[in-house]
Amino acid sequence: MGYENVTIREIAKRVDINVASIYYHYESKEKILEHVYEYYDYHYFDTRKSVEYMKKLIETADPEEFIFAIARNYESDDQKKHMRMILITKILYMRLFQDPTANNMFREHNADDYKYVSEILQHGIDVGRIQADFDLEIFARVMTGAMMAMGIEAFASPDYSVGLLDHEERVRSMLGRLIQSALLHHPA
Repeated sequence: MGYENVTIREIAKRVDINVASIYYHYESKEKILEHVYEYYDYHYFDTRKSVEYMKKLIETADPEEFIFAIARNYESDDQKKHMRMILITKILYMRLFQDPTANNMFREHNADDYKYVSEILQHGIDVGRIQADFDLEIFARVMTGAMMAMGIEAFASPDYSVGLLDHEERVRSMLGRLIQSALLHHPA
């Protein structure tokens, strides 16, 4: 259907509320989309582990455990929030190539994810866990790119939930093997 083709009446029907209720809060579907983007932007990093937590993890963790922890998702104890983020992410991905706001938000979050991964891997190098010549820039780009590509593919499916892509585990395993190849020593 797509954003351009949906009406406020169809939105109201889909979410099972009165059209007047929507208009009470939003003057147009453009305002709804703005709110969706604001919510996504505000909550995007809610489930991401802190840099300090991840630095401690890179010092001792098994590579696949590290990759699993860094490849976060929107899982939360709050199921409504979890589903809301899944649905909003689908909207953002559908708008990615048509809407400069969605594109810029996506690009900024990916740049932040790249910086996050790089900082943690640099710590692994600094503490002597990862080889100094490990190309963390390329690895961080590959990892964020792989997660982005899986996200786009996953969210294109109307009934996707975390872990349902056939190749998710293989991608995480491959990224873990890349980290494993760069380790100087293994945890005791």
